Amino acid sequence: MALVGGSQSRANIKKAKLLQSGPELVRLLELGRVSASLIHEMTTPLTAATLVLDSMDEQQHGSQDFKRVRRNLRMLERYVVAARQQLNGNTQPVSFSLTVAIHQVAMILSARAKAANVKLLINTLGSVRIYGDRIKFQQIIANLLNNAIDAYDDESLPKRMVRLKVEQTVEKKIIISVTDYGCGISSKQLPQIFKPFYSTKSIDKRGIGIGLDITKSYIEQDFNGSIKVTSGQISGTTFKIIIPFRKT
Repeated sequence: MALVGGSQSRANIKKAKLLQSGPELVRLLELGRVSASLIHEMTTPLTAATLVLDSMDEQQHGSQDFKRVRRNLRMLERYVVAARQQLNGNTQPVSFSLTVAIHQVAMILSARAKAANVKLLINTLGSVRIYGDRIKFQQIIANLLNNAIDAYDDESLPKRMVRLKVEQTVEKKIIISVTDYGCGISSKQLPQIFKPFYSTKSIDKRGIGIGLDITKSYIEQDFNGSIKVTSGQISGTTFKIIIPFRKT
């Protein structure tokens, strides 16, 4: 009984220390636990859906809607596999085409942008390859493009476009800018947006405030880069990623 009591006491001490670390850390740990469970639960229905699509006849395979659904499912499968590898610490950086990775994300989000009456303008460089986790890079781009589309929550906004531009500097750095002309970010909100669980989105948008925190973490830790944001009524809101150019 003494051993059990001692074990419970140690557990209580750990819990107290965790709570003292701040509610954000507790929420992040809980989010990690839920995410791991969710990834596990998603695997079976994803596999089943893919098998159903693969079993459909050739005439259906040729339709654009079918191709779009299968493409989106394949990418979702890759996200789930990559997330599982991240949880297990098994991710491996590779050399990949920046242009191809960005256009794949833009293609998947094109239907969402169209439904929101937002035009995606993508300007990339032809043959640039970068080194790192490809799935994490695509998650970075997807987060920024999704946020930019969400900025047009007000249907009366006239200039409904999202611009993504890639540049390469003489210092061998890649600059990726994502600009929208939507609702904007106030000067009070700007210093807060990269903090975990801080969201500028309304409740019905289901923003929980971890997208930009994760984006910043990936940019800094996986690509040795940085991200900053500016926002103005005329210039729009621009997120700018700066990452060093390296092949390996």
